[in-house]
Amino acid sequence: MTTLQPVRLTPVRLWLALLAASLSVQAEELRSHGQVLYVPVYSEVPYGDKGFNINLTATLSIRNTDGKNPISIERVDYFSSTGVLVRSYLKQPMLLKPMSSAEHIVKESDRSGGISASFLVEWASKVPVAPPIVEAVMVNSTYNNGIAFNSQARVLEEKP
Repeated sequence: MTTLQPVRLTPVRLWLALLAASLSVQAEELRSHGQVLYVPVYSEVPYGDKGFNINLTATLSIRNTDGKNPISIERVDYFSSTGVLVRSYLKQPMLLKPMSSAEHIVKESDRSGGISASFLVEWASKVPVAPPIVEAVMVNSTYNNGIAFNSQARVLEEKP
């Protein structure tokens, strides 16, 4: 017959046990069934004192970071700086396989969104997954100068 010996919890062992439990809970909290995301986009930026604007190509990137499960991209809508829907990029939901990505582009010549345009992205999953990385990259390289920057998505709504 085996007898159980009590484990002596030193402060270091107690700290390690609490840390492991905390990391496990945090990893589970990072998983989601879906979200509605807001992504700021700049299709043009003011430049200089003469009222000149530089047009930018904006690329919305959606990256499924879950290594095992697909996600469904339910909606990708582009809004103007006045809040008017300019266009919907999807006619039907799009499946993103594990570790794959999708891009949606606003051409440099497209000024329909104005300076402070935005995207709303909605995604869903049947099982809890690691949320995708969603960001916009804006670039222009005219007159031997270049400008490039990005903006990160913000969670507006978490799906149950």
